[in-house]
Amino acid sequence: MKKIAIISTCPPQECGLATFTKDLKEGMELDPSVHIDLIALSKHGVEDFDESVRFVIHRDRLDSYHQAARLINEEYDYCIIQHEFGIFGGVDGIFITQIANNLTIPLLTIFHTILQTPSLQQKEIMELLLEKSQAVVSLSPKGVELLKEQFDPAQAGKIKFIPHGVPLFDYNQGLAKYKLGLQDNFVMMTFGLIGRSKGLEYAIKSLAGTDLPGFKYLIIGKTHPNVLAHEGESYRFELQNLISQLNLEDKVVFIDKFLTDEELKEYLTACDIYLSPYPHEQQISSGTLSFAVGAGAAVISTPYWHASDLLKDERGILTPFNDLEAMRANINLLYSSKRLLAWHRFKARSYGEQTVWKKVAKMYIDLLQSLATPVRSLVDYEKYVSFDLKREA
Repeated sequence: MKKIAIISTCPPQECGLATFTKDLKEGMELDPSVHIDLIALSKHGVEDFDESVRFVIHRDRLDSYHQAARLINEEYDYCIIQHEFGIFGGVDGIFITQIANNLTIPLLTIFHTILQTPSLQQKEIMELLLEKSQAVVSLSPKGVELLKEQFDPAQAGKIKFIPHGVPLFDYNQGLAKYKLGLQDNFVMMTFGLIGRSKGLEYAIKSLAGTDLPGFKYLIIGKTHPNVLAHEGESYRFELQNLISQLNLEDKVVFIDKFLTDEELKEYLTACDIYLSPYPHEQQISSGTLSFAVGAGAAVISTPYWHASDLLKDERGILTPFNDLEAMRANINLLYSSKRLLAWHRFKARSYGEQTVWKKVAKMYIDLLQSLATPVRSLVDYEKYVSFDLKREA
């Protein structure tokens, strides 16, 4: 059995990366030859993690990274780093380089953020991870392109594209709407942690003056914890005031919670249009957008990088940045044309069925198995067996 360690934020932490890691682990462990433990990042060192978490890295303690590297080298065959600059300690998360520099087993790094113009230190961190990894993954073709442009051409063969995985949906929209009390509504939704970078004010303004009987726009998600720490709920209050000013109280509904997996699947199955109004181009990956396509929603999105890649082949509609009239026209178009709505939903679902977690996880397993594995010495093997027996005792 191959043992894999994944370094990431982990549930019950409420963020997209923790959800991604949980889903990837569950998908990969459908293969009985694979066992995965999580190495969790924590600001506090102690959180209510479940038994899938083998070790907790205190994100701001350098010695904790060295301890994690020793443990991973002793116990595991492969290591996966889920990379976001903000989850690791030090400026730009530089502490993660202590693990990359000290691993003696094959390393796979998944880059969840790839910048067009990184700072010098950000670029150096990514360069080191690329050098120390036997393979790196981008969740979009645009990310692969950026990595190949910015870094040593000799490393280009390591760079792979694997799409963001999505849950398995049953596509029973009528039942999902009924369960949520939305059976009489045309449903548009946006979900995810709320902050100013999400462009929700544009989405709300685009509904001003529209005549859409039975229309409901659901904005689902808690305020991002970093936003909450710096400015509290001021952005949400601004959005609520905007809704009142535009007399949209009957159309726009906030659902202020971090949805469980089953709740999220139900809401996405129920929605007709998924709206992704990010105001900036440099968004290399969006799990929320991937899930919406996977659910077979008709997507309207601004043309940020991931959306431009994912919504090709009529899997959705791209609407220009900062163009309220175009966004309004596209919403009206899908609301008024059942045929066009059904077509985009069909195209999204057809693609989404190819990116369910079971299939995506298999891509990761195949990639790991293509990497050279270390030959453990007898001393390493005895240490590994002894440690494992102690753990079970």
